[in-house]
Amino acid sequence: MVFPGRLSTGCYVCRRRKVKCDGARPACRRCITQHRECTGYPDAFAFRAYKLQPQAGKITTRKRGKKSAENDQSTSSPRIPSQTVLEQESTDTRLVLRNSSPPQPSPPAAITPCLEWQSLCYFFHQHVMPTQRSPCEGHLEFLPELYQEKGSDPCLRNAILSVSYLSLFNTARVNELYVNARKHYGMALKSLTAALSNKETSGQDETFAAALFLSMFMDLSGERQGEVNPHVPGICSLMHLRGRPERSSKYARKLFGWAFTQIQIQAIASNQFSYACLPASINMVYNPDYVLRSGIITSMISEFCQSASEFRRTEQYETLGTSARRLHSLLGRAYFIMEQISIWDEAVPKHWKHQLSVPTVDGMNQAEQAASRDPWTPCFLAVVQAAQIFFFLHVLECSDKFASVMFAIDDDHLENLPAETFSGLGNRIKSLIEVICSTVSYTLGHVTPTNEFKLHPNSKLANGYTLLWPMWVVVNCRLATAEQLTLCRRALECVGSTMGYRLASVLCMDSPDVSSTDILDTAPMTGHLAAVR
Repeated sequence: MVFPGRLSTGCYVCRRRKVKCDGARPACRRCITQHRECTGYPDAFAFRAYKLQPQAGKITTRKRGKKSAENDQSTSSPRIPSQTVLEQESTDTRLVLRNSSPPQPSPPAAITPCLEWQSLCYFFHQHVMPTQRSPCEGHLEFLPELYQEKGSDPCLRNAILSVSYLSLFNTARVNELYVNARKHYGMALKSLTAALSNKETSGQDETFAAALFLSMFMDLSGERQGEVNPHVPGICSLMHLRGRPERSSKYARKLFGWAFTQIQIQAIASNQFSYACLPASINMVYNPDYVLRSGIITSMISEFCQSASEFRRTEQYETLGTSARRLHSLLGRAYFIMEQISIWDEAVPKHWKHQLSVPTVDGMNQAEQAASRDPWTPCFLAVVQAAQIFFFLHVLECSDKFASVMFAIDDDHLENLPAETFSGLGNRIKSLIEVICSTVSYTLGHVTPTNEFKLHPNSKLANGYTLLWPMWVVVNCRLATAEQLTLCRRALECVGSTMGYRLASVLCMDSPDVSSTDILDTAPMTGHLAAVR
């Protein structure tokens, strides 16, 4: 059952030393200044089990006076009193026995654990990550308010309960949790079908949020059978139906930001580029904010990658002149997208730029830098960086091919492409990989000398879930180093086995453990159909 008391917010080291802790994450400043290793903080979501039956020789009794206590100690065997009383303290839940009587077979009904409440609390604790200084507003920061306002909607309620039960089942392995998760998943599908058949309810925030939660259910269960999550096509259709996030809708912009992290990158990674393309009403928006602009740029990247993939499939049937002109056109589009990426990089807030920086090698400075970074913004930015890695790899291949066939162009009116623009693509890819790996080390954990991945005490399921596809991109990129491949591969295995996201285990199994892998040739869970070339 969930522990109702109030735990100390200090780190383990400060609590053991009985000194005041400032609570900075991931390492408190007291430990940093005193050159101590901060071992993390206790989990605020703690379970305490009820002792149903007392063990012989370990029964707790109330003291009735010094004389009575001495008499009890002088006896060779303790007396079993006759009345059972449950006593609950701020740091313990225990059975206190008085006056002999047979033990009760179960705790009172008033303290019987409620699985629904436990599941919701666990899911909210692991996935709701508010942040104060970031425009992306944190992962599912809006969920408590949304559930309070719209929780009566059967579509949204059943969808949230399905992922809540399944999240707790993946950790606790209680069969009743899995049965409840499946029951609510089926009820959510039925309610979603009814909502989509109604013109008024199909565009509501709760309907769109329910579809996103059902998509998360499939990733949690790891039961995907095809190239892409089966709910992604429906979510893509809803995004086009809803169009530009309007200010009149309270949660429209927040749901769009969540859909971006959940849908766009995995659609690109699965070579299903059409599902990552945004509606024209969003692409044509005037002066978009940073989150919306990142989605627009990713949509451009998806369109470019789709065109580059189509060129690779048909280039063998074309003449050199035709191939050279198509490559020239592709590189012209790539040049425009690279300018948009540069503009976005320059316009992002200073806080975001700080999250993009890789901590220095010096241990002291690294700890101070990590303490000033929030645990969510780097994960959001890792999704953007993973999409850029896809883009630069496609551009790098097109640039290399164009260099070998550019002599076949006989049109003097074509504008010459600036060669220096595409000269440092390899270094840009390596830099992005380094930042993603830094994010994995900061928000999730690190690889031990025994080649095992150790989670940080404060890591959350939201971190692991958001970093699934960025880590898969690193594992399948030929420009990643052996250390980076090991880090992301071990992290994927840990997210799948320890944290309970089954999709991570599927991605890890489908990712070959060789350094020559290239994501242009790999798509997850597609077998021989995955080859692009």
